[in-house]
Amino acid sequence: MNEQPADDLLPEVAVHTAALLQSLGPRAESDLLRATMLLLELARADGDACVTLADHQGHVAPTCSQPLPLAAAWQQRLLATTLCGDGTTDTPLVLRSGRLWLLRQFRCEQRIAAWVRQRLQMPPLHSPAAVATAMREVGAAPTGATDWQAVGVFAAARSPLAILTGGPGTGKTTTVARLFAVLQRLQPGMTAAFAAPTGKAAARLQQAIAERSAALGLTLDEDRVTTQTLHRLLGYLPVDDAFRHGPQRPLPWDLVVVDEASMVDLALVDALLAALRPDARLLLVGDQDQLASIASGQVLGDLCRAATPRTGVGTRLAADWRLAFDASLPIQPDPNPLADVTIALRQNHRFATQPGIGTFAQAMQQRDAGMALAALRHGHADLRLLPPAATDTLLPSLQQHVLAVANARDAGDALATLARARILCATRHGQNGVLTWNRRCEELLHRGGHRLTGPWYRGRPILITANDPQTRLFNGDLGVAWPDAEGRELIWFGEGESLRAVSPLRLPAHETAWAMTVHKAQGSEFAQVLLMMPDKPGPSWQAALIYTAITRAQRTATVVADPDLLAPALANWQSRSSGLAEALAD
Repeated sequence: MNEQPADDLLPEVAVHTAALLQSLGPRAESDLLRATMLLLELARADGDACVTLADHQGHVAPTCSQPLPLAAAWQQRLLATTLCGDGTTDTPLVLRSGRLWLLRQFRCEQRIAAWVRQRLQMPPLHSPAAVATAMREVGAAPTGATDWQAVGVFAAARSPLAILTGGPGTGKTTTVARLFAVLQRLQPGMTAAFAAPTGKAAARLQQAIAERSAALGLTLDEDRVTTQTLHRLLGYLPVDDAFRHGPQRPLPWDLVVVDEASMVDLALVDALLAALRPDARLLLVGDQDQLASIASGQVLGDLCRAATPRTGVGTRLAADWRLAFDASLPIQPDPNPLADVTIALRQNHRFATQPGIGTFAQAMQQRDAGMALAALRHGHADLRLLPPAATDTLLPSLQQHVLAVANARDAGDALATLARARILCATRHGQNGVLTWNRRCEELLHRGGHRLTGPWYRGRPILITANDPQTRLFNGDLGVAWPDAEGRELIWFGEGESLRAVSPLRLPAHETAWAMTVHKAQGSEFAQVLLMMPDKPGPSWQAALIYTAITRAQRTATVVADPDLLAPALANWQSRSSGLAEALAD
């Protein structure tokens, strides 16, 4: 986080909120309150839920010339203002154990922690024998050595809360489909909602669940199963910035599964938990190593940090597993109760034909930056590293791709062609940012003879960046501009029979998407990925971003980066400031 940003770079809301708090406090501490508030707002913009005072003591605060006091004195002065408390009263700021929150962020964390603790205290929903029988009936019983997919099904079938984490290709969706089959045996007539943060991720989830269910001989009843974005599931009301579903109008589903849970921010998780029925099940699915949400919080990461699933399971789960299958599981030495419901999948099933990407992903999950860099430098057919000077060698293949989109048979073919390759950028601005590469792709189209007739030229990829229930378009939906038979400008979304057109005049916030940021690519997969890293050092040089980008590739990934900047970045696993993991540990 920048320690001395200019006033015009600060979020406007931060400036106004800081000024309000400054006016409410004692005049003697007005400068400290302003500096503290701006620091909190900047931290929230960086994704932090709170600020640890000791990390900023002695630093020059935003818009101030004087350094911040030492943590102990800073804490005393804040508490003396009556605008800061310990969270038991409605003070704007909350201070506990050297951490400082805005009240809203603090209350979100506390509600989530309380909900999790309450669910962990509930008795198992089914006996080990009943779950084992259902697993055998649908072919989900363990085979051979420790079958972590089977462990995930077993743990989630017995608990009203479960967390399933694992890297790409470890079988998370297959495990969810098997769990759904098991629960249908245990609870006939069960209703289920499968949700994801973005439209693209929700569509992928729907297709995957349908395919896995068909393989298990299951038919999904549309009256009892739905797949939606998380905002649509909760009934987002953009005018009120609120949700239709909540404690007074809970969601009707017996089971709610949230995929790509690493992308879900603190406030949205809080809203989801408040909308669940007391007897509803919740399964969070995601990769704890991927980038966290753009908004503040890292709930999946905090849950996994408290549970440490890669070190083994809890004692209760291990005992029940032995009763069900007469087999043992590795037990953590001093497990948190979350260890009984949090399972990490380990075996990769996707990268058998992608040794480069597979080795890289495994190295990153093991926090072995040296092995990850070696995989990039090895010269694998599916993973390669190019220096920035070699960027121009990529232009012919990029031109071939963009022309293939623009010259497709129809809008459906153009959307399918788009999914074959994508440029991912760490930043929006700069020489290797999204804006630059979108412009370069349009230049390649022009040089290839394609006419760019206005903003809605044929083949332009459109990424939706806001939720709009009226048009049924949601953040992350990808469309393509394509005229109809009469030449009317339309934007097409979906695929196959679900393909539909929307007038450009009705589009919510959107942008061109020949290139997109890595953050916005989460929940999507592309046959080929080209990752463009910045040409200068900066906050984007971090391990989670590079890992997320490369693992979006289904076949090949190319990374354009300065090797001298890349090596330290692969070891730079940033953690957001949060009190949730500690609250869950308690």
